[in-house]
Amino acid sequence: MRCRFNAKVYQNVDNGYCIAVYWTKDSSLPLKARNNPSGNGYRFTAYGYGLPMNEEVEVELVGKWVMNPQYGIQFEIETFMEVVPRTREGIIGYLSSDAIPGIGKKTAETIFSYFGLETLEIIENVPERLLEIRGISEKKLAEIKEGYGKNQTFRELMTFLAPFKVSPKKVQKILMEFGSESPDIVQKRPYRLCAVKGFGFLTVDEIAKKCCGTLNDPMRISGCIAYVLKQSAGEEGHLYLPQDILTEKVMGVLNKGLPYEVVSEREVQEVLYRLTLQKSIIVEHNRVYETSLYEMEKETAEMIVYHLLDQLPVIPVEQVIKDAQAVLGIQLSESQTDAVRMVFSSPISIITGGPGTGKTTVLQVILYIYKQMCQDKVQLMAPTGRAARRMAESTGYSEASTMHTALGLIGDGESYQKFEYLEAKFYNVDEVSMVDMRLCYEFFHRLSLGVRVVLIGDVDQLPSVGPGDVFRQLISCGLIPVTVLDIVYRQAQDSRINSNARLINKNKAILSYGNDFIFMECKGAKEASEVVQSLYQQEVLQSSVDDVQVLTPFRKRGDASLVELNKKLRELINPGVSGTKEMNILGTVFRVGDKIIQTKNTDILSNGDMGVIQDFYTDQEGHSKAVLLFSENRSVHYDSEQMKNIEHAYATTIHKSQGNEYTVVILPWINGFYGMLKRNILYTAITRAKSKVIIVGEKSALYQAIHTDDSGKRNTALGEKIQTVYARLTRPDADEEPEQLKLAV
Repeated sequence: MRCRFNAKVYQNVDNGYCIAVYWTKDSSLPLKARNNPSGNGYRFTAYGYGLPMNEEVEVELVGKWVMNPQYGIQFEIETFMEVVPRTREGIIGYLSSDAIPGIGKKTAETIFSYFGLETLEIIENVPERLLEIRGISEKKLAEIKEGYGKNQTFRELMTFLAPFKVSPKKVQKILMEFGSESPDIVQKRPYRLCAVKGFGFLTVDEIAKKCCGTLNDPMRISGCIAYVLKQSAGEEGHLYLPQDILTEKVMGVLNKGLPYEVVSEREVQEVLYRLTLQKSIIVEHNRVYETSLYEMEKETAEMIVYHLLDQLPVIPVEQVIKDAQAVLGIQLSESQTDAVRMVFSSPISIITGGPGTGKTTVLQVILYIYKQMCQDKVQLMAPTGRAARRMAESTGYSEASTMHTALGLIGDGESYQKFEYLEAKFYNVDEVSMVDMRLCYEFFHRLSLGVRVVLIGDVDQLPSVGPGDVFRQLISCGLIPVTVLDIVYRQAQDSRINSNARLINKNKAILSYGNDFIFMECKGAKEASEVVQSLYQQEVLQSSVDDVQVLTPFRKRGDASLVELNKKLRELINPGVSGTKEMNILGTVFRVGDKIIQTKNTDILSNGDMGVIQDFYTDQEGHSKAVLLFSENRSVHYDSEQMKNIEHAYATTIHKSQGNEYTVVILPWINGFYGMLKRNILYTAITRAKSKVIIVGEKSALYQAIHTDDSGKRNTALGEKIQTVYARLTRPDADEEPEQLKLAV
């Protein structure tokens, strides 16, 4: 659509996000957008990144129309290109705009008078000729060349990358990374784009193919190896891939859709060998690791063994255990008592058990005894904010925090504070099944010797979202003392939720149904969605939105996915009515009163924190802000960029629900979820409920999940490494080094 800039509404100088008004007389303008006439055309609002704001130059905009309930129809710009008319007015207007620093209106007219319609070609090809014009010095020429070059490079990249749906924001990232070399790198060395955040291998590979790159180029193979390892870590939780599996996957990606094999097994092996020499990957016993994950696993194993060999004094607790039970009004079972003894006789210990087995009760006794026997600082932490707050409520230790906060981390393990060792002498980590390899490494990395560590969790729950199977590996290594709590106490025995959870873990599909565990038969995603909506309304009316949670395995797959259910449930619970304040964030409409969830760790909030939108307002600088209220009266004010870390939370994924509890859980469970019909996923979902579980779907899907054991399938060797390090430190002759990569062909 051919347009002209009219006015700036908003511009974020940090990330380039803009909102602007443009004018056009293009006949393709939708009727709903023709409500702001100007001359013989119309003005409309558009948004995107790095938008052109030069009134003197026409622009070609490519994008889509989006309806914003609050602001009306707007144009979301995907790509654009400035169109400079080869006329006196067009060239002078372009040169005298802000696009090229150093040229004002008078200088632009002088340049045009000298070079005429060839002005832009002169500046582009032989800019030194500008020195022929009186008043243009070497310094000004350098300024003009730099300004013109930046614009020219940006336009060149946008034009070249537009077919790959590369946004102006990403083009700016390329320019920031490579500067004036950007066009040459994109067209001749495109695989270097993999170093730019936001560019995945598949996108870069398509760009490279357009540039007629060699399909068996070692850089292409190297990029694909990194891509496959990253995908296996991010999507399947693997820390490594066996060499033959990695080779097979890489060849599958590189040869996909081609009539013949362009990349051979030997070529992949040769690149693997070169990468090992460069230390980009590590190969150990035919396992191929990305180097950072290998170092994390190796160093974590070493740190754990150093703690296990630490000679801490055994604290006698027999009498204090009796005192604690009397003071707290608690009667411990034999296994619970053993767990308490173990904690005070071991540097590291593990307590595991399902719901209702008394893990919290044991922790209360442990903390009471530690307070009586020791005067040292105690640190309680958990992977999620809600789990940490629940632990604080149950133990009375208000300083319980998330692991990210305690360790000084933000995002995916990136440190934002100066590294420091933790100061406490006693550490309890709850919900350890959610701890991935990176977080485990950061935790043990910050522990000095002479401390006690208690790790508590349910080994039958889902493993962490991040790579690794930490809790299961720590248990299975056989060197860390473990207490399994398997007795369900009287107040929990009557719960069908807990009894069915135990049956599911034993591969038994004959479950008990009643008013706290309900199955509602229906067929397919569409019918399941309709039933879930009806049940959700009923349950919310009986309690509240905070008490009822819909859980689903998939974010985006049909009517019963998170995205689709949130759309439906929000309209039922918080429909848009006249006067309701709203904010549109990249096509997602948020309303005052919406139930929301935080999706990224910050210094204030944790990934998984739930809250509600209280208000929207415009600040003094004209920026739209949202007021969000989370638990414990934590109020934050978010701008449009920060709101990208917020999602609706009427429904959430089972993975995201880990560490949380809800009064009522409604669970769609259909055959269409075939990739997620696994025992630990079902078990995790139903054990999130405190009072009631309602499963909506197909019995065959339920049976398939119960009979599909997916636990322990992640490629990880933490437990093995702990054993190896322990043997090496206690028996020096057991030392072993990673083997060198051997070419398979």
